[in-house]
Amino acid sequence: MQKISIITPCFNAERYIKETIESVVSQTAVLSQRVELEYIICDGNSSDQTLSIIQSINSHHIKLISENDSGMYSALAKGLQMSTGNIIAYLNAGDYYHKCAFDIVLDLFESKDIKWLTGYTVAYNERSQLVGVKLPYKYRKSFFNCGFYIEKLPCVQQESTFWSSDLNSLLDYDVLAKLQYSGDYYLWKQFAQKETLNIIEAYLGGFKHHKGQISENLEAYFKEVNSMCSLPNVYDWFLVYLDKLLWYAPSKVKKLLNQKNLFRFDHNLQMWM
Repeated sequence: MQKISIITPCFNAERYIKETIESVVSQTAVLSQRVELEYIICDGNSSDQTLSIIQSINSHHIKLISENDSGMYSALAKGLQMSTGNIIAYLNAGDYYHKCAFDIVLDLFESKDIKWLTGYTVAYNERSQLVGVKLPYKYRKSFFNCGFYIEKLPCVQQESTFWSSDLNSLLDYDVLAKLQYSGDYYLWKQFAQKETLNIIEAYLGGFKHHKGQISENLEAYFKEVNSMCSLPNVYDWFLVYLDKLLWYAPSKVKKLLNQKNLFRFDHNLQMWM
C-alpha cells in the first residue's frame, strides 16, 4: 500500500485550520483504505484556539507538534524530515484538497513513471468559493533556475503539487528553514535539477485568498527568489515569450505540444493518457 505524508505548518490559524484538516483526513482514498495517511501538523505554539480545534478532530492519522519555530518554512522543514510516506505534499491552513485528490495522485504515481505532479491552478475566495481555475501548459527545468515561474509565467501552485519522497534528498533543510517567503520556490528549483514537473488536467487542491498571508508581500518574495536564481540566457528569453502565448491556449493544444508530461482523462479508455 502506498503511503502519503501531508505536512501542514500553521500558527494562530483558528479561522482556517478545521476545513484544511477535514479535506485531508476525509479523502476518498483514505476512507476506502486505498492509501495509508500520515498527516503531520507543525504548529508554531499558537496562542488562539488552533490547538483545541486540531485536538477536537478525532483522527488517528494526525501527528501534532506544537512548539516555537522561526516561521512557516522552519515548520515545513521539520515536518518534511519527520515524514515517512513515499508521496509527499504540504498544505497551508486555509487551503484545502478536493475529496478525490489522493485517488487521482495515486492513479498517476502507480501507472506512470513520474516523481513530481501538479494539477489545475485553483483559487478560492475567503468564503471557500471556487473563483478561478487554469490548466498549466508546461514547466521547463531551465525556467526554475532563472525565476521565470513567478515573474514571467504563473507560479507552481503548491496546494496542487505532490512529489516522490526520493526528491527530498535534494533539499538542504537548513536552507529551507531560514527562508521566510519563497520556500515553495526553493523546493521546485531543487526538484527541477532532477525531474520534470508533470501536469494533470484535474482539480487536486486550491489556494484560498485571505488577508494577512505571507504571499501578499510580493516584493519580499521576488527578492528571495532572485537571490537563489541565475540570469536567463537568450534562448530562455525566446522560449518564455512563446510559452506566455501557449499558457492561454485551449487544453487540447497544450496536450498536443506537451504530450509526454501533460495527462488528460480518456473517457473511452477510462484512464489518464
